Amino acid sequence: MSDAISDTISDIMKSRPAKRTVVAVRVPLLLACLLLAPPALAQRLVVAGGAVTEMVYALGAQDQLIAVDDTSVWPPAARALPKIGYVRELPVEGIVSLRPDKVLVSADEAGPARTLRQLERVTTVVPITATNSPEGVLARAQQVAKETGRVEAGAALVAELQAAFARINERLPLAQPPRVLCLLSAGGHGVRLAGQDTKAQALLDSLGLPNAVRDQRGYRPLSSEALLALAPDMVIIAEARPGEFRADDWPALAMTPAGRAGRILVADSMLLLGFGPRLPEAMTQVLDVASGAGEADVEIEREGGMAWSR
Repeated sequence: MSDAISDTISDIMKSRPAKRTVVAVRVPLLLACLLLAPPALAQRLVVAGGAVTEMVYALGAQDQLIAVDDTSVWPPAARALPKIGYVRELPVEGIVSLRPDKVLVSADEAGPARTLRQLERVTTVVPITATNSPEGVLARAQQVAKETGRVEAGAALVAELQAAFARINERLPLAQPPRVLCLLSAGGHGVRLAGQDTKAQALLDSLGLPNAVRDQRGYRPLSSEALLALAPDMVIIAEARPGEFRADDWPALAMTPAGRAGRILVADSMLLLGFGPRLPEAMTQVLDVASGAGEADVEIEREGGMAWSR
């Protein structure tokens, strides 16, 4: 029993004798109400994982946020929040100093494990589901809604997402799906191609599109020779920062079937690979380019002798 409950009961029991018979009846009722009441919502929320942050905003729970990790770049308002560092290298001291009531972390990204164990000793740490699929996004929305006390908003968001996924499914499967090469342009890490067991593969799976990279797992450095040998029908470029991919550095791209056909999509990596509430938007952009139906809806740029979509 908490001190607050004990003090409340003690104060009541010190009431005048004439009222004690009434109090004797009300004390069990008071205890039941206090013990069965839902816990107070977390008013100081820290999030590690850009997709989880996006979900918090989509649910209208951003007033609870006091800090986010470096991958939390959308919506733009999230960039103004205090940062706790990179999601895979979370600092114990920095997070504890913020005195959070709850820390929501992306289950497949947040770490190291030692940091999470230490945080669990001083606050509530909740791993948020990380299944990379439309179904996983729906589950993530429900879980974040529960943890932020936005259950009704969560139900509305799930219904909205389900309707968006249904509209996409009406356009599938494609009669002639293109072989797609997914590239990740990530600053100092250079440009890497995405093989099996990656979020890029999960994005393609959600649309029934074949990956041009079939015999490699994870992300691997890209070379011009590999680009030409793969001969993709379509290329998706996920940029860690806008404008990070430079077509002039990859003249071989123009010589691929994708380059010649203008089937090149460049977009923000968190949009394409975050598997947050913007997944329907990401799937629609990819599907528009893959089906050749999106030229009226996307901006077509010409750079390095190629037409591509941004």
